[in-house]
Amino acid sequence: MHCDDKRTLFVLKHGIEETWDLLKESDFANDDLIKKLNEKIKEYFEYKSASK
Repeated sequence: MHCDDKRTLFVLKHGIEETWDLLKESDFANDDLIKKLNEKIKEYFEYKSASK
């Protein structure tokens, strides 16, 4: 895996963690954050599988 790929995965993972924290603060009641988290997780795994 190239260092740019690792950096991109790091940034994507950080986005997932930030969204998760915001969702926890909303007591998992914010549908927009749930959708955003789902999209970020999909993006992370799609990029990870494409960069192998």
